[in-house]
Amino acid sequence: MFKQYCKKCGEDTDHKELMKQKPSEYGTSKTERFKAFMEGFFGGTASTLGASLDLLDRYVVCQQCGCKTLDNKGEEFQ
Repeated sequence: MFKQYCKKCGEDTDHKELMKQKPSEYGTSKTERFKAFMEGFFGGTASTLGASLDLLDRYVVCQQCGCKTLDNKGEEFQ
């Protein structure tokens, strides 16, 4: 947890980081999901965990009010 300003609360509150997979540009069939997997596996910026960060969105969530804000900062999210 870390302190960050929450627009909804109007003060510095505890926040947690949340990583969610971006919506797929592919369909939902097995073939289309496999294509998305292969593109993510062979393309993009790999992290130390082996996941492709360009397929993820970083959110910060206020622990007081639950407000979730998209916060993709850094070169790994570009």
